[in-house]
Amino acid sequence: MKRSGLFSSSFFSLIFVCLASCAPAFGQKVCEFDIAGTWKTETPSRANPLLYRFGPDATLTVLSTSGSGQGAHLVEIASAIYSLDNRKAPKAIQLKATKGGGGLARGTTSMDITDYDDTSFTCVKPGSGPIRWVKVDLYRYFIVLAGNTGTFYDTSGPTFPMLIKMDGEKSQVEAVGIYSAKGARIFGPIPLETYSEFMQEPSSASNVMLRLEITGAQYERGLKILRTWERRARESALLYPDVVMDNILLVKQVTESLNKCGAKIKLYNLDWGIEDTISEHNRTPLITFFYFKELRRLNETLHVTDEKFYDRGRRMQHRAGR
Repeated sequence: MKRSGLFSSSFFSLIFVCLASCAPAFGQKVCEFDIAGTWKTETPSRANPLLYRFGPDATLTVLSTSGSGQGAHLVEIASAIYSLDNRKAPKAIQLKATKGGGGLARGTTSMDITDYDDTSFTCVKPGSGPIRWVKVDLYRYFIVLAGNTGTFYDTSGPTFPMLIKMDGEKSQVEAVGIYSAKGARIFGPIPLETYSEFMQEPSSASNVMLRLEITGAQYERGLKILRTWERRARESALLYPDVVMDNILLVKQVTESLNKCGAKIKLYNLDWGIEDTISEHNRTPLITFFYFKELRRLNETLHVTDEKFYDRGRRMQHRAGR
């Protein structure tokens, strides 16, 4: 169905401008560096890897595992004060060790930061080769893009993104988008009884689900977007009179934020342009559903199946001794 039969050309022009302006150069590396957290260096030859805990207060603590089994615990073996030349886009880091050890020399050490992304950064110091640091996270993070058809009068249905944070024992789920309340189309936080129906892979073509494992930084970026739209819904401050359009913009922002630090997934350019066949050939209430369908096709190899998803949760729970 041609879009001209649904909305005026001026309204679609407004939509196109807004959608385009909300996705500035997602293909470019514009991520901000965040060193706060626990890291380890890639040293395969070391039997007992050290952990480096960078605090938000500019302190660095080097930790080593002492003991084994149930009695294993972390002990501090060195400490330092760190400084970055630019906290959000650093090119150099300086360490002032107050307690030497764990690869830290007492005194001041300066290193160049040659690369970074959501989960790693690479340093080089004079006379040494590059050192890659990898972030250690006790949680697992997932994004789920889910929806179905045949619920509302126009044959569309609930469609929304979910963000999941798992620690093996429990899951924290955040979801915002379109859902059904007594047959009415509602935009806002998705109720538990609704998103629970989309936690497993569908068996029908009228449903869609793409589940991807993401990083903590991707999760936090997506969560910020969900919280913004949750607030807009709560304050009756949505951008469009038709919540279908708000939902399209929400899912576009969330999915494109995944690639803010580089190409992590394959995206579809939903922009109402001449190559956007989804908006060209589908009624507006169904656009998000078919957008999810296309992202599932493009990222089939990255999709986390039910078996892998729930098995990872059980293994995390086992490792935690629960």
